[in-house]
Formats: sequence, structure tokens, C-alpha cells
Amino acid sequence: MTDPNEAARLAALSELIAWAERRERLSEDRADAVAAAWRTGTRNVAELARLARVSRDTIYADLAARAINLGSREQEIPGPQKGSGIPLRADSVRTVARIADAVARPAVSHDPDDPLVRVALAASRALETVADVLEPPSDQGPGWTPRETLPSLAGEGEELAHHSRRALAALAEPAELMASSESYRQGVLHGGRHAVADGASVTVTLPTGGAITLQVGRDETGWTRLTSDSPLVVEGADSLDHLEAQAALQVLARIATRHLTEAALAEHRKDARPGSRPPRTRTIPGNDN
Repeated sequence: MTDPNEAARLAALSELIAWAERRERLSEDRADAVAAAWRTGTRNVAELARLARVSRDTIYADLAARAINLGSREQEIPGPQKGSGIPLRADSVRTVARIADAVARPAVSHDPDDPLVRVALAASRALETVADVLEPPSDQGPGWTPRETLPSLAGEGEELAHHSRRALAALAEPAELMASSESYRQGVLHGGRHAVADGASVTVTLPTGGAITLQVGRDETGWTRLTSDSPLVVEGADSLDHLEAQAALQVLARIATRHLTEAALAEHRKDARPGSRPPRTRTIPGNDN
């Protein structure tokens, strides 16, 4: 019988080896990115180190590994790639997906209903699917062309959005959600180029047969109103209902906007809507090495 401690030790060593392999691949990707930044005009080693969150010595090593002569400041990337960064690669995306999966899976076992855990799992699956679209697996049989795989990516995006709204519904007060919905609505209209959907009538086919009609709208306070003439519908909306109904209306509005003539739209405005929140910014920490 296998010693449980020995099995655990081997599993830990296997994970350590896998981590080292991932780190090596990520280091290669970092060197490519550093070289691309250098060749397209960013020639400050301290700035590159700060953005990559590594030491200057690491940046020097990355540049040397990509045959870049720091003494020649006029080096440019050859051919049509000049100024275009680096392309998205399936192997790089797959590496990130596997790391994300390694983080998400134990969390799912710990708390499978936590919405942020489910977001992390959906994100890891979405990354893996992106890699499959970029480079369909050749050893899995039929059904892996981009045309067949992209619907799965859309579904994973929907799952990610759903659990994100679950997390928000659990944290935010209804008044906050109403204010956010109204701010979004006013902001879209202020831009002049997109319509908003204030309500919709949805025909629902029931599992038991037949169909009913559900009206989705907003009451006088801005909260989502769900109503129907059918006795099979329980009216009223909770926070998650509100968030998902407003998201669905946004999708319908985008579809409608694509079919509007220019006469239905206003001149594009670039100024910020009065009273709008300032944009969020993320500060990248410096590197003192």
C-alpha cells in the first residue's frame, strides 16, 4: 500500500516542477515583451523595470537574451511588426489559464458557491478557450475549430458576468444599484450615439408548454419592475434580478442602436457628463532596485 505521506510528497514535488516550468515560460514571454517595448521606442531601463516589476539587472538580461545592443539606440524592429507589439500566442495564454485554474480549483472545493470563486473559475476556462481558438488542439478529435469553440467562450463570459453580478448584489444596497443604473443610462444618452432600453416585453415558453408574456421595465424609483398577466409569475425583483435585467436591456439597446438611422442620433459628445464619477486609475508601484 502506498504511504499517504509519500503520495503527498510526490504530488507536492510534481506541482513544484510544474511551477518551475510555468515560470520559465513566463520569463520567456517577459523577455519578448521587454524586447518589443525597447524596439518600439521605450529605451529607459528603469521605466521597463518599474512596469515589469523586476530589477534592472533582469531587464538587461532580457534585452541581451533577445540580442539587443543597448549601445545602439536606433535599433528598430524589422518588417511589418514595427510598432505593433507582440501577437497573442496560444501557448502564452494557455500557461496563464493553467495557473488561473490551479488557483481556482482548490477554492471551488473549499467554497463552491462563492461568486468570486466562480468568477475566477470562469475566467480560467475562458482563457483556456481563447488558447483553443488561437490554436485548436490536434489530439482531441473533431469539434475544435474556432467556429465551434467561440460559442463556448461566449458562454463562459456570460457565466463570469452572472457571478460578478451575484457578488455585487450581495454587497450593494438597492439605492446604490439604482443610482448606478441611472448614471449608466444618463451617461449613454449624454454621448449622443447610443440608445438606451427602458423596457421590453418578453415572450417566455414554459417547460410545461404554452407561453406567457413578461414585461421588464423600471418603476418611478428606477428599480426594475417585472410584471405579467399570468398567474404563473411571481412579480417583484431582487438585487440580482435588477442587475441582470438592466444588463439584458443594455444588450437590447446595443442591438437597436445598430439599426438606427443617423437621424435618431445626436452629435458625438466627448465632454464628461456633469456629476459623473472620475475615472478609476491603477497606480503601478515603482521598482527601487
